[in-house]
Amino acid sequence: MKLLEQLLSLISESVLLPTLAAIIILVAWSAMLLGGLLREWLGRRHVVGILADLRRAHVDGGDQVRLLHILSTASTGLPARLHQLLAQWGGAGDMPHCLVDLEIEVAAALSRLTWMTRIAPMLGLMGTLIPLGPALTGLASGDLATLSSNLVVAFTATVVGVLLGCCSYTMNLVRKNWYQRDLSTLEHLFTNAKS
Repeated sequence: MKLLEQLLSLISESVLLPTLAAIIILVAWSAMLLGGLLREWLGRRHVVGILADLRRAHVDGGDQVRLLHILSTASTGLPARLHQLLAQWGGAGDMPHCLVDLEIEVAAALSRLTWMTRIAPMLGLMGTLIPLGPALTGLASGDLATLSSNLVVAFTATVVGVLLGCCSYTMNLVRKNWYQRDLSTLEHLFTNAKS
C-alpha cells in the first residue's frame, strides 16, 4: 500500500511542471486570440458594410456577377475568405462547395476556443490539487515555508485556469454570433442569386 501511495505521489508531482507550463502556454495563446478578436472587431464595420451592399444588390435584383463583384471588394472577415475560396476553386460555379468549406473553417476556429474553454479550468484544477499534497505534508511537519509556497502555486493556478476559461468562453460566444450572422447572410444571398 505504501508503495502505491509513493508511486501516485511521484506521478502527481511529476505532472505539476508540465501542467504549469501548459497553463502559461494557454495564457500566451489566449493573448494572441484576444488580439485577433480585437482585430476582427475593428474590421466588423467593413464586413457589415459589405454584407449590407450585398443585401442591397440582391434586393435590387442584382445577379450573381454583381454580387461577386461586391464580394471581391471585401478585405476582411468571412466575405473576404469566401472570395479567396472562390478564387482557389475556380469561380462561382463552385459556390455551394465554397460555402461548405467556409462553414468547416468557422467550425474549426470555434472548436479551438471550445477546447480551451474546457481544458483551461481542468489544468487550473490540476495545478491546484497537485501542490496541496506537499502543502499538507509541510503543515503536518510544521514547515510553513513549504505550506505557503505550495498554497500560492495552488491558488494562482486556479485563478489563471478559471480566467482563461472565462476569456475563451466569451471570445467563443462573440465569434459564434458574428460568424452565424455572416454565414447565414452569405448563404442566403448566394444560393438565391440569379445566375
